[in-house]
Amino acid sequence: MITVTILDKEYKLRNEWADNTIKQMSIAQDYIDAMPKWLEQYIYSDKEDTPVSEVKLLEFYIDWILIFSDIPRDYLESEIEIKDSKDTSLIELFNLVGKFLGEPTEAEVGSSDTINFEGIDYVFIESAKTAGGVEKLLGGATFKHFAESQALSTLFQKKQYRKWEYIARITAILFRKHQDEEYNELKIDTRSKKFLELPVSEAYKAYFFLDSHINKLQSSTLTSLTERAENQSAQHQKQSLKMFIGKLKPMSYLRKVFTRKRG
Repeated sequence: MITVTILDKEYKLRNEWADNTIKQMSIAQDYIDAMPKWLEQYIYSDKEDTPVSEVKLLEFYIDWILIFSDIPRDYLESEIEIKDSKDTSLIELFNLVGKFLGEPTEAEVGSSDTINFEGIDYVFIESAKTAGGVEKLLGGATFKHFAESQALSTLFQKKQYRKWEYIARITAILFRKHQDEEYNELKIDTRSKKFLELPVSEAYKAYFFLDSHINKLQSSTLTSLTERAENQSAQHQKQSLKMFIGKLKPMSYLRKVFTRKRG
């Protein structure tokens, strides 16, 4: 977070992922969802010749800066110059928050099996720590694993969930105060609401760990299955892999939650 001084008064600009909560990013998402087609194409399209009005573009810059700062609109419109420099200017302020039109990268926020929120560490649940655990989590081998897998499955099917609500909910299901904490729907509901105030950097480093962890488990487990199947018939080997991949497939939906679908 940086401080901007305008007319001898200081204002805050949240220019880092760690400065923004999931709830605050949902406000930015509302703006993105409602932006006009011409602006959406200008920002997310690869076309270089997309025509834009400079006045409307600068209005967008101001709107976007307002989402991430406490600078009054009239100051942005009348007290800050329009220039591309390292000094405080409208263009420079927008450049500091323009990255929030996309998503953080692992290089920016890191990856971890532990997240910290309000001084409390939340760790990746034990049931998803091993290859066998992942199979149980997705296949429902016990009530605990079945409840967890159903919670994830139901989440993906609910169309009313917004992107950032997905992130809060997934994090609440898979990261808990103790690795062996039993699944409890009331606790998950309470924690997912609390996690709306979770810094985006913490939520995403958990996601990056989860994504990498699952990829490694899938790779190592399928390799192990292949080795065990070498002495079996080709047909039996094919069927075993097909069945196991079928169990692992739902976890790939996690990646879709974080994929922007833009033209």
